[in-house]
Amino acid sequence: MKLKYISILCAAMLLPVRVVAQNMLDERETSAVSAVTEDELEKNSAVNSYNMLYGLLPGLSVMQRVGYDANPNLILRGSEAPLILVDGYERSLEYIAASEIASVKVLKDGAATAIYGPRGSKGVVLVTTKRGNYESKEISINYTHGMDFPINQPEMADGYTYALARNEALYYDGLPLQYNQPMLDALRDGNYPDLFANTDWLDEGLRKHTVNNQLDIIFRGGGKKLRYFTALTYKNDFGILNDKYTKQERYNSQLRKYDLNLRMNLDIDLTPTTLVQWTMFGSIKERTRTKEYTSTVFPLFYNTPAAVYPVKTSSGKWGGDLIWNQNPIATMADKGYFKANPRALQADLRIRQDLSALTKGLSAELAIAYDNYAVYKEEGAKTYMYEVNTPTANIVTGGDFETATRTYGTDGALSVNCWGMTEQYVNAHAEGKINYERAFGKHAVNAAGIYRQEYWSSLGRNNTTKRLSFIGQAGYSFANKYMLDAVISYVGTSRLPKDRYRAYPALSAAWLISKENFMESAVDVIDFLKLRASWGQAGNDNIAYELDRAYWTSGSGYNYTDGCIGQEGLREDTPAMYDLTLERVNKYNVGLDLRLFKKLTFTADAYLHQYNDALIGVGNLYSSVYGISVPQSNIGKYKRQGFELSAEWNDQVNKHFSYYVGANISRAKTKVQENGEGFKDYPWMSAKGLPIGQIFGYEAIGYFNDQADIDNSPEQTFSAVRPGDVKYKDLNGDNIIDNRDIKAIGHSGSIPEWYGGLSLGFEYKGFGVDLLFQGAAGWTRQLNASSVYRPLRNNTNLSTWYLEKKVRWTEQTKDIANMPRLSTLDNANNYQTSTQWLENGNFLKLRNANIYYNLPKKWIAPMRMESCKIYVRGNNLFSLDHISYLNCEDMSLNYPDMFSLYAGINIKF
Repeated sequence: MKLKYISILCAAMLLPVRVVAQNMLDERETSAVSAVTEDELEKNSAVNSYNMLYGLLPGLSVMQRVGYDANPNLILRGSEAPLILVDGYERSLEYIAASEIASVKVLKDGAATAIYGPRGSKGVVLVTTKRGNYESKEISINYTHGMDFPINQPEMADGYTYALARNEALYYDGLPLQYNQPMLDALRDGNYPDLFANTDWLDEGLRKHTVNNQLDIIFRGGGKKLRYFTALTYKNDFGILNDKYTKQERYNSQLRKYDLNLRMNLDIDLTPTTLVQWTMFGSIKERTRTKEYTSTVFPLFYNTPAAVYPVKTSSGKWGGDLIWNQNPIATMADKGYFKANPRALQADLRIRQDLSALTKGLSAELAIAYDNYAVYKEEGAKTYMYEVNTPTANIVTGGDFETATRTYGTDGALSVNCWGMTEQYVNAHAEGKINYERAFGKHAVNAAGIYRQEYWSSLGRNNTTKRLSFIGQAGYSFANKYMLDAVISYVGTSRLPKDRYRAYPALSAAWLISKENFMESAVDVIDFLKLRASWGQAGNDNIAYELDRAYWTSGSGYNYTDGCIGQEGLREDTPAMYDLTLERVNKYNVGLDLRLFKKLTFTADAYLHQYNDALIGVGNLYSSVYGISVPQSNIGKYKRQGFELSAEWNDQVNKHFSYYVGANISRAKTKVQENGEGFKDYPWMSAKGLPIGQIFGYEAIGYFNDQADIDNSPEQTFSAVRPGDVKYKDLNGDNIIDNRDIKAIGHSGSIPEWYGGLSLGFEYKGFGVDLLFQGAAGWTRQLNASSVYRPLRNNTNLSTWYLEKKVRWTEQTKDIANMPRLSTLDNANNYQTSTQWLENGNFLKLRNANIYYNLPKKWIAPMRMESCKIYVRGNNLFSLDHISYLNCEDMSLNYPDMFSLYAGINIKF
């Protein structure tokens, strides 16, 4: 479902997504933090926990990626890949089920991220898992059955249409036609499938839907001294490949996932002053797929024409061709399988000791954590035989085609290779902390000193990182109205070869206006009003080792002796980088928190993040002086600035009916200030002053109509041009189209400037509905998927989009064409990045719909149930966007985009 006028997105964002952060307004908080709680997250049945975050948290843009194991791309205030911490330690969300999560917080400004020093420049996503409760006992069982349906799939041309299009392309390439009329008749009538097939590869290779299941069994409660939360989760997911082909005698190459997770969180009051918190998490996974990666298999479904050969010939052998020699179905089913078994063990222990006996308000903490991840792999490999049928004459007496048949390859036996453990990494942390918190009349102070050690290591060379941190925190509050906090982190990182320590300070302040005497008259309207301001610094030590060293590498050979025998030599590699340092960001933030009528909550933040000393990877550039590549350099400067608005109206009308409606909208405007690009001949060639990820390309101004048009136009230097090829604008007037005519076109291709979420829902007598929308605007997509948007190029396929959705250039349509001619060649001229291939990337999606019914107490009481909820949920239900075919967020030819339906039941005892 597409939207012609995407401006509806902006209007939708201004409506009053239920962001629980607004219900959690903290009087003492002085920094910019947004949060969402378990109640919101559990409305979504997404198998991957990353997918629960769409549109929920202001400032956090969650952009979908397409792929069987793909996680969304997280962008926090314009910075990609923020730090993710689970219970305070760097861990992946892939291992966590929604049923385990108590809250997700986004730490956005300098005051909130300074404590993380060289890991905090991109912001922090802090996930907290659930824990037990005193004097309670709860057993919860949740079962969900789901199905995924492919959506946004290109419609590829049938065999007859492909042949006509290929003939047309060959004609405009000036080459002989491939199909004569008898061949076209055979393709149309389907009389000779071995020679002229009509194979719908997507229909043959994929099922109509997939199936997945999830079961959560949770024990939560506690007594007077011990509290517990234990969760056992089992998940499976069976992929979209056609079982007709994947089930072989000795193996199954279907895409499959199995997950078994066990979490145990314990809180023990050893003494009235000693608390022990123990967390243990274990995960066993199995991943199976075809021997080839999905990124290899799925493009074959799209790029292999329907006309070239059948799945199997009449003799029962796989179909094949000397050009398209990878049969998509055979590659999927008859080359073997691949299996991976990831294992994870996470454990942490924290001891909190109240030291009030020494002085009131004093306490101490000790914590250690150890995580071990390993992956065991197994591969079964084989080869297959395929048959190539070729017509040797157009048509012979009696109307039959003469056929030459040959077989290639061998039908090899399955060879199984158990690789054992191929991946492993270990995280280890140790922390000591002293806390002091006390109030003296209207004055309240708090302070903390933290010592932290971090260790991360994986297999291989230069894959170990160590950090040592000394952190000081202090806060002051007067009358609980005026608050001031300060943080300084002094952190050393092994990623720096010398001078490894850096300091990261931060200051934040808040004024709780609603507690002022002059606000007493407004107390019935304004329940809460607070102003915040902060400044802080953070860094980024995600850099490679040995940038400060220079090496020799193999060079071009030299010929010696009378026989001119070649001998390899050595040459100097990239020079060493001197004065290596860390990227540093100064973060400024001002914010406002407001609650009105005890129903409406509102937050607003404006921010400026100034990034300096960013490491610029110019190693692929060569110096004309040295004749070798240029080393990287800490010269990058970027600016990210914007604002975030969020609001929620939550009302309980009566004991039977409640509803909510809310929205959040974020703007992240990025700017490149210094990127090491060097001198540019013309100002339009420079990326400075433009957004990060800004697309650069040529301005397409039409198509060449004839040879005279080509002769009278500037020379285009990419490939030989013919009538129907794209014509580009000569920006500098030198009568040559080259890289000096490249300019900024469209917007950023990676970071949307606008992002938002809209949610609304109600509950009436146990029946409820929740809807969650997510949208983005201010970014641009490139139509560059082979076969779909770039038809027939280099022996590929073509979609009906090119034939039906657009008007391609022909001698008959030259006056109305909006696409270049068809071509079978590489035709580099037509496929330059240009305005020809840009599309508006704005979208609005219904990410989640949740319909549920809580069974009445009188129905479930005889079964000793506390509650019983049945529900139906849908994810990724529809999209209003500008992209025909493919997912507008990730336009790769890979595992299909999916629309998901779930049915489930949740029982609590």
